[in-house]
Amino acid sequence: IPSRRGELKLWNVRDGVLQNEITKPHDDTITGLAFSPDGSHLATASTDRLVKLHRLDTGALLHKLEGHTNHVLDVAWSADGQTIASAGADKLTKLWSAEAGKQTKSEGGFRKEVTSIEFLGTGNTLLTGGGDKIVKAAGQNLGENEGFIYTVASSPDGRIIVGGGEDGILRVWRAEDRKLLHSFPPPKKVATETAAR
Repeated sequence: IPSRRGELKLWNVRDGVLQNEITKPHDDTITGLAFSPDGSHLATASTDRLVKLHRLDTGALLHKLEGHTNHVLDVAWSADGQTIASAGADKLTKLWSAEAGKQTKSEGGFRKEVTSIEFLGTGNTLLTGGGDKIVKAAGQNLGENEGFIYTVASSPDGRIIVGGGEDGILRVWRAEDRKLLHSFPPPKKVATETAAR
């Protein structure tokens, strides 16, 4: 199955032409990708428990970041390009030096897998979401979630936080005071004529 072989391909958005293919970047499914701020490198996360860092121009492997004991589910790059963050099914988040390829911090305290990670705005504050139904910013819980969180994101200026999960509701918070601003439920299913009979 191609998706299980850890294939990595890069396309030109303008014309859809395949620009580069990095051969065998991982031994299993790639679960997360993050471009460096200057666009010269790519960090990848995989179910093979590794984070890898490649040069985009040559495809060369720069660093293999080892430390997670289960699937690595997401990866993010800090705005200054110095730090890579990773989230894992081992209930841990880790920080890595992009230059040295060494782990600088590991943080636990999560009850279930951490599925999504990102840096909040241009600072070093981490935003996470996961199986414990919690979105966290700087270690503080953002409430109102009712299901497994699959993804989190923030606006480029770090003022707005968004989270989504298995309940199908998209929630939007103000980062400054963690206030829930909006909650967008999924569209209601319309019964078909056959079902209505």
